[in-house]
Amino acid sequence: MRMLGTHERHGILLRKRKGLRRRGAALLFALFVMTVVSTLAVSMLDTQTLRYASLRNTREWDEARYLAEAGLHDAFSRLEQNIDWREGISTTEFPLGSGHTYSATVTNGPDASVLIHATGTAGNFRRKLVATIKHGG
Repeated sequence: MRMLGTHERHGILLRKRKGLRRRGAALLFALFVMTVVSTLAVSMLDTQTLRYASLRNTREWDEARYLAEAGLHDAFSRLEQNIDWREGISTTEFPLGSGHTYSATVTNGPDASVLIHATGTAGNFRRKLVATIKHGG
């Protein structure tokens, strides 16, 4: 077995130390990459959650409008059958089991007109529509 000289032993120690430094740099680089990827993932999830909430609000806003229109059309059909009908439409769930509702009130307006106030409710949104009907005019 051959004995290593001082310079040879010194070279081996330097190579070992450089390897240790590289391993430390690799660990820091891996932590940095994991931090960046985690930040991007959290940001994407937050964006998707916001988009979903926005889409749900838009859908419910539109559904409330359509339900208010359904209240108007229901009142129109009852007035076509009897122009003197003024009972209004109590809160009606449509479709059944959805929790979405419409209602309408029917009153006499100026100059022999009929006023219909319809309300549609979907989720957290309530929309109101008003129609004026002039009979025989």
